[in-house]
Amino acid sequence: MKKPTDLESRILEILDNNIRLIQYSVYAVGLIGLAVIARSTHIFSKFTSTKSVPREFIRKAVKLQGKVNGIEYYQLPLQQVEGCHPNYALRFNIEHIPIAKLLPWRKKKVVEKSFLLNIELVGVHLTTLEGVDNVIKLPLESNPTIWFRLYGLNCETDHMYASIFLKRTWWKLWSEKDLSLIILKQNKGIVSPYLPNSQQIYFNEKYPAYYRKLLYCEIKYRKL
Repeated sequence: MKKPTDLESRILEILDNNIRLIQYSVYAVGLIGLAVIARSTHIFSKFTSTKSVPREFIRKAVKLQGKVNGIEYYQLPLQQVEGCHPNYALRFNIEHIPIAKLLPWRKKKVVEKSFLLNIELVGVHLTTLEGVDNVIKLPLESNPTIWFRLYGLNCETDHMYASIFLKRTWWKLWSEKDLSLIILKQNKGIVSPYLPNSQQIYFNEKYPAYYRKLLYCEIKYRKL
């Protein structure tokens, strides 16, 4: 068997005498790498306002999870409505749920409205408030946890545009229902104008394809 050279012997001796230091250094590098990944992906971040949401998330149409804390029916100005019947924008106050929690056992507290995300349902306006509680509020009362995909941002009113996905009943745990499609199928709303005429409003590149999907659904289920 070949004997190690003096250089190899010294290296082995250094490794043997500093094995703990080397192990801790490897652990430290790993933790630093995880911290960098967590910071770039916002895996532990809880967004409490429109400004706290990275603009890259809106640009890439990222899908986030949240809990609905309130619903508002905002009546649109008459100049934005075709015909004489009022239309309504559907707005949600949503508590964002991070991808991962550092303290999952921590007791939940009531979240103030100022720390909730303001989300407007994108692409669809309600044409009536009659019967909408059965379509919107009842499913959310049984399960207020939702997913929402970001499509745009209104800098003037400080709210975001997103599609809302309701969770199905317990026997379909992984199924989701697009709220906009539900409203159109039940003839409770119409597809909104494509792009509002304002420099304060931004929509990402994913929105046109989703808008076409809404138009197809409206045409298919529209009552003659």
